[in-house]
Amino acid sequence: MTQFRIAIILTALLTGTNQPAQAQDSSKAKPLPGQMYGRVRVIDGKSLAFAEQKETVRLAGYEAPEIEQTASSDGIEWPAGQLSRSWLILHTLRRDVNCRPLQRDGNNVIIAHCFVGDVNLAAAAISNGIGYAYNYPHEPQVPAYFDLERKARGLGFGVWSAQGLLPPWQYRYQTSKPRALKSLGDGGATLPPLPLPPVLRSVAGQEKISRQENLR
Repeated sequence: MTQFRIAIILTALLTGTNQPAQAQDSSKAKPLPGQMYGRVRVIDGKSLAFAEQKETVRLAGYEAPEIEQTASSDGIEWPAGQLSRSWLILHTLRRDVNCRPLQRDGNNVIIAHCFVGDVNLAAAAISNGIGYAYNYPHEPQVPAYFDLERKARGLGFGVWSAQGLLPPWQYRYQTSKPRALKSLGDGGATLPPLPLPPVLRSVAGQEKISRQENLR
């Protein structure tokens, strides 16, 4: 009987210990706001912080060069990462930003479409060659952004004017590769680069190529 009472007491203690932990885990899952509106602080080329709501937002379907990345166009070096952040600052400074949250990522950051007035920030940045259209796995897909990127790339805007500028997802892999290779001991194996969308040819250019092929 004594052993039975001890078992009951231990079970009650363990149950009481687990309850706060479960409550703590459930509290970590923040609810997703329906809309976010107000002044922001720019963190980097793709992320904004809403001070009042104490939330960080990342632009959906968009990637910007890392802050430390530099580029070279026609022999002139320029700070690609700093430029992308400055562009976002200039377009949100003293302006109210309106964001439509879509979901949270693994770091509890809100992924959202964000606007200043009628301007879609991600779409405008991509159109001007400030950054890239990019869809992370398990995140909202924005196919229309790739059409904007093809036009910017064809015109050689911004990041598309630079020789040898790595897209940020490849740059992050390259900078972390030495540590990863050392831990894996793979002797220098590399992953294949992610493909970039092809440059769209103009209609006139396509007709010229077709005529040349027909003459062969």
